[in-house]
Amino acid sequence: MAQAPAKTPARIGVPHMGPYSYLARKIVGGLLEEVGSGHISIEPAPLTTKKTVLRGWQLMDENMCLPAKITLGNILELADSGVDAVLEWDSCGDCRLKTYHILHKRVMERMGLKTKIIPLRADSLREGLVDLGLDKKKVKAVVRGTLRKLWEFDHRQMMRQAKPKPGAPKVGICGEIYTVLEPAANLDLFKRLEEQGAYVHNALPLSQFVFKFLLNGEKRKEWISILTYLGMWPEVWDWAIKGLKRPDVDYTLWKQAEEATDKYLPGYTVGGHGRESITWAIYYALAGFDGVIHILPFPCMPEATVSALMDDVSRDYGIPVNHLVFDQQFGEQNLITRAEAMVNMLRFRKEGTGSVLDARQPGVWLGVDVGSTSTKAALLDGETLEVIDSEYQFTARAPMEALKRVMTVLRARHPDVKIEGMATTGSGRRLAQALLSSPLAVDEITCQTVAALKVGSGARAIIEIGGQDSKFISLDESGIPTWFNMNSICSAGTGAFLSSAAREFKIPVEEFGSRCRSCSGHVTITGRCGVFAESDIVSKQQLGYPVDAIIKGMCRALAQNYINNVCRAREPQSPVLFTGGVALNGGVADAFSEIVKSQVVVHPHAKVSGAIGAALVAMARRARGGTGLNLADMDMATSALSCKDCANECEVSLIHRKGSIVAAMGTKCGKWESLVGRPSAGAPTSSEDAHAHLDVTRESLLVQQEV
Repeated sequence: MAQAPAKTPARIGVPHMGPYSYLARKIVGGLLEEVGSGHISIEPAPLTTKKTVLRGWQLMDENMCLPAKITLGNILELADSGVDAVLEWDSCGDCRLKTYHILHKRVMERMGLKTKIIPLRADSLREGLVDLGLDKKKVKAVVRGTLRKLWEFDHRQMMRQAKPKPGAPKVGICGEIYTVLEPAANLDLFKRLEEQGAYVHNALPLSQFVFKFLLNGEKRKEWISILTYLGMWPEVWDWAIKGLKRPDVDYTLWKQAEEATDKYLPGYTVGGHGRESITWAIYYALAGFDGVIHILPFPCMPEATVSALMDDVSRDYGIPVNHLVFDQQFGEQNLITRAEAMVNMLRFRKEGTGSVLDARQPGVWLGVDVGSTSTKAALLDGETLEVIDSEYQFTARAPMEALKRVMTVLRARHPDVKIEGMATTGSGRRLAQALLSSPLAVDEITCQTVAALKVGSGARAIIEIGGQDSKFISLDESGIPTWFNMNSICSAGTGAFLSSAAREFKIPVEEFGSRCRSCSGHVTITGRCGVFAESDIVSKQQLGYPVDAIIKGMCRALAQNYINNVCRAREPQSPVLFTGGVALNGGVADAFSEIVKSQVVVHPHAKVSGAIGAALVAMARRARGGTGLNLADMDMATSALSCKDCANECEVSLIHRKGSIVAAMGTKCGKWESLVGRPSAGAPTSSEDAHAHLDVTRESLLVQQEV
């Protein structure tokens, strides 16, 4: 009898989506082996890196959302590896994600790539797999087994989610599913929250998407029909008739949340997971969660549409809802600050502000705030909470030198002071922490909140505006922070907006207040974007408007842009405390008072309030240790290490102090922290040099991230 000809090997690629791409290789690959179709292999895309995102971004329209760009980057990397076909989502309800395979196919054709894209829809999936040599009966067996294994995997994850850590702040996460599930899209948000001690609940494991949209799970008859066709008889009863239930959801509360959603979006669907996000926000409030993070990629219209409605849910149910909008330009440092601030804010809600303001520890405590344009430090008496002294220096794009100058000045004024402990804050807090051997680094929002509460002004809102970022913090009657937000990309609502104009007009920013107050009128300036504002200013000058009127218009534009984009739809409640360097600009303070129509109080230590807050937190948390003011005697330097071990190609910054490496920054996987403690002499400048420097093999340092 003639032997059957060997089947041609076929390689099917799967775009990266958190743990599920590796799960596909393990589960689907195993099932293909079981049905005798081992010639078909499942290959997940490589781990998504900066290069992946860049490739997709360059070939997609700027207005397409982040999932479209990352997935295209995945497909191109799979094509590089020579796969025969790539599976891509389809049947996604009203979301435009279902059309991305069409757009990606056209890009591939334009580039002359022959890799086939198989839409992940029942009919096209069956046809695509049959074309690759898998008969229809085996297709059913593979799909049946995959659905069961997917539910088993997610069920285990949900069982873990059903057991929150005692005492931990409870954070629920909802939004657009790809950005929720792919760590590269959300910059490892889940991991960062958990590192801060939060319990995190994921509203959208993949099975919820598959069973709702891919299988039309909302309609019981269609469920029964599909499961019967696949021969999934136990699931017909357990999933379709009884109803598929998550072990980490209280369905009595879920039903209440669904009914309450109609108040905010009566009878409408907006596509994607938009309506669902409202329901989850309400559910989390009913279930006793401390806060909600709503994740969406820019410019996802369903999620953007409901975000304002979720702000209403936040007010109505008293639960903080923080929106994170991700695109390829969203900064990692911005995310880290938001994650830390979210968890600290929720701790305040649990413990009360007395955990900081009522604490007393003898000795002098140091707070250091390294910001984008200025570096500040404050000395605090731990028993009286009085500010002993403070210092402010412009960073001038040299944070280490600025930090050294600040410490030198303070030590000259207080040569015999002994620093009991310290904390750092600001965008450069990690750098300062390394140089000062500080036991604690704290996010800026927490420090500004604590510093504002210390003033005892009874503030219900905090406006903080610095050189390149701005923050809004809302407080309840007892001073507990209930909500916060930061500017994201544009600097039009920050001090940089005014500084650039000051240079052009050759007028010190400090004079803006008096110039505004002496001017009876103002000129309307476009304030949504710093670049467009400059163009508008030039136009107004060419029309002959006086400089003082333009300056007053700029101050008002900054304040209005802040209210619109940082406060979102929240109106700052009186009294409002204004802090940060820009608070000393009387023109901006007057503009805020006029716009919000309430009392705006300038913090008495506005320029150094962040440093004061850091000292308070250090004292309350007994963060003892650090170099104190002795940095003035130390040699400091930096060097760069170019890592080529993976496609992220991290540019690692090595921080040197007193002849040794004290920190390695800018590495995603953190492996170059192995260099900390090594002598500065002969510090490596490339990954090849670093491996030789550490006398280890390249392979021993590579970080593997597989499930």
